[in-house]
Amino acid sequence: MPRYLFRLHDGPETPPLIEDVDAFDDRDAKDLAQMRLLLTRDYTHAQIYRGAYKVAELTRDSASG
Repeated sequence: MPRYLFRLHDGPETPPLIEDVDAFDDRDAKDLAQMRLLLTRDYTHAQIYRGAYKVAELTRDSASG
């Protein structure tokens, strides 16, 4: 399983929380990040990386729809 990095942001002035996540593929990583945003109000958006490659960036609005 590939390892992904989630950078979870709470506004522009707060350093992001970094989480390592194992996922089957990019789609699975996006789904996990969406759930992470939906399950807490602590973060406004998430960036998803696989190594140096940026897979996606999700905001709370895109996570709910």
